[in-house]
Amino acid sequence: MPLNASRLRFEQQHNVLWGNLSRLNGILIVANVSLFFLTGQVTSHGYTYPIISLSLLMLVSVGLVIPSGLLDRLWYYCVFLAIEFVGFYFLLASVVYWLNANGTSPT
Repeated sequence: MPLNASRLRFEQQHNVLWGNLSRLNGILIVANVSLFFLTGQVTSHGYTYPIISLSLLMLVSVGLVIPSGLLDRLWYYCVFLAIEFVGFYFLLASVVYWLNANGTSPT
């Protein structure tokens, strides 16, 4: 598939893709806050991965909210999608660490 065709397809669907990224980001922020911050796991056990994850997710939120002419660019979307995946990785890593620290296995 030529690069021009994939770019054209993104320009046609960028409203749907940004909306999906926004909803996923909101869900991950709520999960992060409810799992680690409201239960006191961050302050009492010194978990740092939830803080890193929340910072990355908030960065994606800021990128979604700030109006710029770049929202219809594929590379701009891919950058924020990659940041979202890294934030999701840190969220999953903190859940696995939390389960291992409590003596339960994630498998």
